Amino acid sequence: MSSSLHLSIEALEKGPVQLSGELPGKFLELEGEPSIRNISPVEYQLQAELKGSEVLVTGEVKAQMELECVRSGAFFSTIIQESAFLRDYSTEDSGESLNLSEDVREAVVILIPAYPVSPEAQSQDFELPKLPEKLRELPDSHGLTPWSDLDQLNL
Repeated sequence: MSSSLHLSIEALEKGPVQLSGELPGKFLELEGEPSIRNISPVEYQLQAELKGSEVLVTGEVKAQMELECVRSGAFFSTIIQESAFLRDYSTEDSGESLNLSEDVREAVVILIPAYPVSPEAQSQDFELPKLPEKLRELPDSHGLTPWSDLDQLNL
């Protein structure tokens, strides 16, 4: 991972720490996904507090990107946002600093829909693109359809 987000345990001993900024879109490691493009920087606004031997991190993480609609095939822009980011870390296992990178990445990636549908395709008046007339008709092979073999089974 080319970019990372680290938090010093020593800084937390003085009180809560505010973390805000951006990580590059490449941070999400989604370059090979053909249905995702134009990923903006990942924005984060986090607050970390020391609670005994635990570090509590809360806040918001978001990124804008274009997803391919599974209904229309067109790309549409959307914001993937985790507005209730909440993680806790043990100070005993972390050493001198915490690496929040993987959890920030996961918070965005896990919210990317498996079957994204654009707002236009969700509307009631959406129609799928029409196929040309000659592609809509199956060639007639003596009245046979793709189901003909199954229709002849005696079960």
